[in-house]
Parts: sequence; C-alpha cells; structure tokens
Amino acid sequence: MAKKNCLIVLFLVSLAIIFLGSCFGKFYHTSGGEVQVKDIRFVTEDGGLMRALLYIPKSATVGNPAPAIVGAHGFNNTAEIQGLNSIELSRRGFVVIAPDQYGHGNTGFPDENINKGIVMDMGAYSALQYLKTLPYVDLERVGMVGHSMGGTTIQWAALRAWQNHDMGMDVVIPTAILPTAQSWMLNPDNTFELGKYPVNIGVVYGQFDEWAKGMWGVDRGSQVNTTERAAIVTGVQNPEFGKYYLFNNSAPITREQAIQAAEIGGFRVMYQPPVVHPRIHMSSEAARYIVDFFDITLLGGKSPIPATDQKWLNKEISTGIAYIGYFLFIATFGLLLLRTNFFKTIVRPEPASPSNPKDSKGWIVYTVIYLLCLLPAPLVYNWATGYPIAIKAMGRVVPTVFPANAVFPMPTANGLVVFNLVVGATMLIVFILTYQLYMKRHGVTFASLGVGLPVKEVGKALLLALIVFLSGYALLVLADYFFKVDFRYFVFSIKTLTPPKVFMMLKYLPFWIFV
Repeated sequence: MAKKNCLIVLFLVSLAIIFLGSCFGKFYHTSGGEVQVKDIRFVTEDGGLMRALLYIPKSATVGNPAPAIVGAHGFNNTAEIQGLNSIELSRRGFVVIAPDQYGHGNTGFPDENINKGIVMDMGAYSALQYLKTLPYVDLERVGMVGHSMGGTTIQWAALRAWQNHDMGMDVVIPTAILPTAQSWMLNPDNTFELGKYPVNIGVVYGQFDEWAKGMWGVDRGSQVNTTERAAIVTGVQNPEFGKYYLFNNSAPITREQAIQAAEIGGFRVMYQPPVVHPRIHMSSEAARYIVDFFDITLLGGKSPIPATDQKWLNKEISTGIAYIGYFLFIATFGLLLLRTNFFKTIVRPEPASPSNPKDSKGWIVYTVIYLLCLLPAPLVYNWATGYPIAIKAMGRVVPTVFPANAVFPMPTANGLVVFNLVVGATMLIVFILTYQLYMKRHGVTFASLGVGLPVKEVGKALLLALIVFLSGYALLVLADYFFKVDFRYFVFSIKTLTPPKVFMMLKYLPFWIFV
C-alpha cells in the first residue's frame, strides 16, 4: 500500500510538473504575453505547404509597423530550434517568422513539377515573401538569420529576392543577413554575388566549430577571419572578431559609425562565441551578437532592451522541466496500471538468470555478458548511420548504407534502422546462446522468461502500452493547444504528430520494436 501511495504522489507530481513547466514555457515564449505566437500554414511559390511559427509583438501595428526577421533552422532541426533568436528578437519588437524548411518538421516538399523540386533556399524565400501579407511589418526593415544549413538557405533566399527585384518583381528584399555556424556563400570564381547589393552582412561562427574545414577551408573556427572568403566579403584582410567594419575599409569603426554604415548596406562584422557548431543554439553570447547585429542594422541602435538582458533560456528550462515530468508521468502511470486487478496478471516473478544472479559466479557471468553486449553499439554506429545528409529540395545526397527513399525518406532515421537491426540481432543471438548454455541448466524456461505468455496476457500487455501511449500523447496535444509549447530541452524534444507523420511513425515503428 505504501508503494502504491508513493506512486500516486509521484503521478500527481508529474502532472504538476508538466502543467507548471508548460505555463512558464508559454510565459517566456510569449515574453509575458507581450508577443503573440501563431502556428501558421501557407502554400509557397514553389508549390509546397509550409509550416512556420510567427511571433507578433503587441507593439507591431498597422499604424506602427515593425521590422521583421526570417529565422531559418539547420539540417534535421525545426522552427522551435530557432527559439533563442525568435524569443530575443520578438521581445525587442521584431516580427519573426521561423519556418520548418522543406522536408523538415511539418513542412512538405516543393512541387516536383516546378524546377524538378529543387529549391536551394529550402523555403526561406517563401517565408520572406510571406511578410508581404502582414500589414504590421515594415518591409523596408527586413533581416534574415539562419543556422548551419539555414545560414546557406537565407543567402540563397536573399539573392533570389534581390535578383527578382532587379527584374522588376514586387518582392520583399532583406537588407541584413546573418548566417550562424555557416560560411558566406561564394561563386566558383570566388565572387560574392550578394555583395553587389546594399545588404549588411555578418556571421556568428563558433571558435571551436567542428565544420571549419569544410565551410571555410581552415582547421579551426578561430582561423575563419584569416581566410580569403572573409577578406572578399568584408573587404578587409584579417578582420578582427567583434569589430565593426565598413566594407573595403580596413580600420574598425565605432558603433555609431556602424549604424551609419548600415544605412547604406556597407556594414560588415564577424562574431565569435567560444562554442562548437550546435551550441550556438544554446549560447547567451551568440544571442547577444545576434541582437547586436539586428539592433545596428534594423533598429538604428535603439533597441529597447540591452543585448545582455535575455530570457530565452528560461523558456528552455521550463519546457525541459515539463519534459522530465512527461517521462515521470509515463513511468508512474504505467506502474499504477500494473497494480490494477486487470493488468497485474501479466506480471511474472523474475527467474534465476544472468540478470538476476544468486551468487558471485552468477555476477561474474552477468558482468561478462553485459560487457560483451556493450560492444556492438559503438562498433557499428558510424558504419550504420554514415553521414546522413539527404536534402531533397537542394538535390544534395550523401550515400549511406540505407539511403533515403520514397518509402523511408528520413536519412538519420534510416541509419538508426540499420543500427537497431544489427544491435537487436546481436542481442538476440546473445540471448539464445545464454539461454542454451547457461539458463537451461539452472531450470529457466521460455515460459518463465515471459516468452510463452498466454495470448490473453500478451493482449493485456499491448493494451497497457497503448493506453500509456495515448495518455502521454493526449498531454502533448493539450500542451500544444493551451500553451503552444512542446516538451523539450535544446534538441531533446517530444512533439505532436500530423497525420502524415503518424503514417511515417508506423512505417518505422517495427524497427524500434525489434530492439
């Protein structure tokens, strides 16, 4: 009875944690109610259905239009990963649109009948043009920020917009571009085509970024300012990190002069926080640089909040607490169900086995088997997953053991499928050998291990799993509906599923059940 009471208490605590984490998550996500966050859908110029998060400050009105930012996430991420940028910029009065880029999150793919489905900007251009539909946006003050792949797509989007503008099209054009964890995009002849236009350019690149060689051609992130690429884009040989420059002027300028340079599209800057590639998403210093750049280029240095005053981490902590509460709910709810008269019949006492040793020899056998079972995972992981890059809309595919295809289109998940099959098969072989060579001699049977459970009890076990899953999913739906948050900390997240994602989950589910 005491154990059951303890479970009930923990169960109620889990619900309280989820509720409080979601409440505070919404509070910080919306800057205390000063910013409205909308989850929107629209059809793009490329024939794709795009999903995005739209942040609308109360200060943005038709009579007082606000500057706007397009925030583009990196490969294998979603709009929520731009939370650091979206929260800090929107609370300073920017309208922010953060799309799920093509083939990511809840956004589909572009129409295959339009340019064979190849869209190098991955929908960032369409997010930029969506700003035309918002009467409370000042279209003369628009910027773009993007991480890694998103740092490339915003450059393609900006170039596409300016080229269309040159052709007389009525399009939104950005005047401030800030790739993060990405290099500037040059033509094969080392010209910077975007540099032909009055666009302020910066970069936030980690001192310890592990992609420096591929992106900039140098061994370390701390060396990117010494590259020819940096010299071409800034017009300065070896520009110093954190210093402001006027294009083609080697002398650093003051902040006031930087604001003047931004008025003519000549502002250049390279920022460098002491982080690795993905940590820019979780760096207060990176956030400070991003706010600083757009304050100079789009607000004329008049940001109402200092760049050091940041609240984004509070939102991450809040939804991270809800994330912990979610798993506590799953465990306690499942255990409580197992104590009901209906479900408790599926519980069996654990027989003597390597995982339940009775003497020192048994502990030695268990330890040896345990260590052997640890080996497959690290040995096969790199081979199984490879370099899982398959960006359909960009036409970029890196061969892997199980490549993305029409049936299984998720490259990272495909690598984990191979990993699960190899590791699962290895564990199965180890189990069979252990049973034959050790457990049978100690009176263990398949029935006592649960392999021979009656069909009725197997059905109960499946029903238990289904009830726990649906209950947990219902909490996700409620959190999304009432608080517009999911359960996450950084990239560790649990999200609701759209109907296509449910079908996708069912296709991949057998490979996870196998393990």
